[in-house]
Amino acid sequence: MMNKRVLNSFLYGALLFSLGTGVVSCKDYDSDIEGLNNRISTVESDMDRFKEKIEAALNANLTVQSWYPSEDQSQYTIVLSNGDELYVQASNKATPFYQFKVEEGTWRYTKDKGAGWYKVLTFGTEQEIPGTDKDQLYYDKSNGYIYIQKTEGLVQTTITADKDTPILAENKENKTLSVYIYGENYILPVQGGGFSGISSILFQKQFVFEEDEFLEAASYTNKLGKVVTAHTATAKFKILPKDIDLSEADFQCADIHELKLTRAEVPQLLVNTNKKLDENGLLTVELTPSNMTAPYYGAVLEITLDKTTTSSNYFVVKPTSYSASNGLFAYRETRTLYQDSESLKFISTESLDLAKTIGWGFGESGEVKFVDELGFGELAIETTYELTENPNNTFEVTDKGVLTAKAANKSGKVKVTYTVAEEEFSKEVLIYSQDESTAKNGIGLTGVTELLSNIESLYKGTKVIKVHNAQTTLENMGVTASKAWKLGTQLNGGSWETIPMTTNLATITQETELANGEVCLYYDAAQKANYLLVGPQTEGIDGANLFAMNDEGTDKAAFTLNEKEVGLYIGNVTSKYVVEAPTKKPELNIMIYGKAGINNETPSIRLGERYTIPGVYDETEGYHFTNVDLRKTLYNFKPADAEFTITLNKNDQNTKVKERWDANNVIWDAANYTLTLVRNSPHMQLFQLNFNDKKINEMNEADNGLKFSWTFNAGKGEVKSEGNEQWYIKDPVRQPGEHTIYMGSDKQPNATGVVSKDYEIKVSEITGDDTKTKMADLEVGKKYYLGNYFKNHAFWTNGCSWDVYGGPTGLTGTKLPVLLKYDSAGNKIVMTDYCKKYFCKQNYSLVLEPQGNETSSTLDVNSEEQSFTLKIVPTTTNFQFKFTFISDYSSQNMFFRIIEG
Repeated sequence: MMNKRVLNSFLYGALLFSLGTGVVSCKDYDSDIEGLNNRISTVESDMDRFKEKIEAALNANLTVQSWYPSEDQSQYTIVLSNGDELYVQASNKATPFYQFKVEEGTWRYTKDKGAGWYKVLTFGTEQEIPGTDKDQLYYDKSNGYIYIQKTEGLVQTTITADKDTPILAENKENKTLSVYIYGENYILPVQGGGFSGISSILFQKQFVFEEDEFLEAASYTNKLGKVVTAHTATAKFKILPKDIDLSEADFQCADIHELKLTRAEVPQLLVNTNKKLDENGLLTVELTPSNMTAPYYGAVLEITLDKTTTSSNYFVVKPTSYSASNGLFAYRETRTLYQDSESLKFISTESLDLAKTIGWGFGESGEVKFVDELGFGELAIETTYELTENPNNTFEVTDKGVLTAKAANKSGKVKVTYTVAEEEFSKEVLIYSQDESTAKNGIGLTGVTELLSNIESLYKGTKVIKVHNAQTTLENMGVTASKAWKLGTQLNGGSWETIPMTTNLATITQETELANGEVCLYYDAAQKANYLLVGPQTEGIDGANLFAMNDEGTDKAAFTLNEKEVGLYIGNVTSKYVVEAPTKKPELNIMIYGKAGINNETPSIRLGERYTIPGVYDETEGYHFTNVDLRKTLYNFKPADAEFTITLNKNDQNTKVKERWDANNVIWDAANYTLTLVRNSPHMQLFQLNFNDKKINEMNEADNGLKFSWTFNAGKGEVKSEGNEQWYIKDPVRQPGEHTIYMGSDKQPNATGVVSKDYEIKVSEITGDDTKTKMADLEVGKKYYLGNYFKNHAFWTNGCSWDVYGGPTGLTGTKLPVLLKYDSAGNKIVMTDYCKKYFCKQNYSLVLEPQGNETSSTLDVNSEEQSFTLKIVPTTTNFQFKFTFISDYSSQNMFFRIIEG
């Protein structure tokens, strides 16, 4: 499991002395971040001895008789009241001696035992720093400066100290000597003083999950996001002296900060304790996170007793929310994620305890923590097991998850279901019963991403499949250099049969191209990874256990693991060389309709189902497709690298295709089998390449579409198409539905195949007055807007899918894109954004104009506003307008009439 120990910061400048204030801690935030994945290192070889001595002295209520530095200032000697001595090492550095206090409202310090007190100044500005009893000192080991930590932020001082130097400080007010060393703080009473408070609060490191060194406060959330249960973080602190009475003490967690140097919104750790020490002087505290959203937080425990506050050393809390939506299945032993391609192997004469083999939990591979390990005592967890393949006749499983088999070398599936807080989480896992000889004398390798039970070789090239064993590696079996092995299988427990190899094993690497039918096992020492190399057109292996063989191929290769000789094998391998001649992709076979006659309610079927080439749209070029490999686009075939060639000749095409071939609209790359259709004409439509005839009743189907032939060879003999195959082209924008259509008339209806009846406008709809129904009711000089009519008709407010076709209603089910639609903001019909994007790269307009002499002489028409003004009293009973819709690909007309009514 990944090491997640948290490095306790070595903070060498953190003592605050002011009125009524004892010792509080400060933290090295830089260490907070850097230390998360590092192990605490021993600064001095006698660290444990020093701790034992100082803790014994405090528990015995000894006091400091005297203390003094050595001549070279490399250590201090502390003489206790019983004559014992403590030695504080300074790594051969001159030991600075710091005392801090607030005097006349500003910070002061001394480094010469109080011989002189100096102002603490701000770095850069040399200004005095105001002091309060809430300030703390902070040492930044990255630059060696001491900071004053205030509510509004850090203030850098001009004082520097060596990061390897322990700090001693005397508090003359309460007569104590403080020692900060090895990441822990101790307060020693000075002889003659009256200090009887807490001398030290030492956080006790504890392991939650193996090497995870943090306190975890966790909650469990179901798939709906509701918190089902939670538990606090439980911490233990050694309190010195161990006989101190804490019944009147006040507890709180202070200086709670994210380890990324950002601040959460008022993060808190709520403290709960019975205030009693156990026989070892340990205090148990429950910590509940509040507003703590970062992954990790640093904090200290502060205990205030008799108006004196003492701080613990630094510790880390991890507030964790386990969400049911992130649950996954993993192996119990290795804590790695279960892969769908892997099978749980067990000896057929023995049983497999699934409850101890696989479980449901949270985390990354190698670090998964299972739901029953998370400490949620009130979380209801139930596990069930059900065989879904080969039950009863081959495998059996009990309610407790004990799996047994009736035969060896058989595969099946079992469904494992965890019911957690009334929610089910299931996984079907593969199971495989091994014969005892193979299981006990061999180490099995399993494919991570591919099942080895069905190898589909390629026509050319070598297939490389990574294999591994979750419990051991080849290094542990004595393999240190890259090596390849022949593979073989034992027939009925007797003689060995090897897969023929002509390639020299000594020359094989991961990039080696094997000969036809060759299979070998290769170990790459540089990558420390195993690969099964499968040569072209391999077949004939049927459910075999393929063992790595010795060089002679007479027996399995011998490996040593845990002083036992074992073999190395890949189990249950079946190889089958799959060859499938090209077939047209069935999803490309769509219905093609021919529409003749503008008033027909439904199109007349002229062609029926035909295979179509899917067109491609490019926002710059418009409708076209470039370098489309027709082999992969239009056909299914195996293997993927078979010799599959397509022939497309100009002379086999119809007249329209030939014309565009000559104009470089149709470009065929014979070397790469790619077709490109280029739009270099404003009205180039893909479907125009489909039909050589304009009228449906004149269609000669033999002349329609594109035509090409193909040949296919995958080492099993050549196959050819029966002459030219016929393909049509589907326009992805004009015909976006499941079908395509050929409009065989100059007057094209809208996409529903019918002419809308919403082209007649009554006078009352224009005026908005039901009493005005006659042409004579229209006022000369008054402007009338056609939008007043459009806005009341669903056909126009919903929009018109005009000039595109996806198949008749009831057959396609595809909602066609709207091209023209009433816009309330402008009170008129506009082109939609879809229309402008796909149909109007170069040309687009929507023009309203009068139709006929009488309309022109009677009305002034404003095409932009889609309005008209009556110039004279009309003598006609209707006016006719023409809407002309112009795009890159067509010019269409709609006719409206204003009639009485």
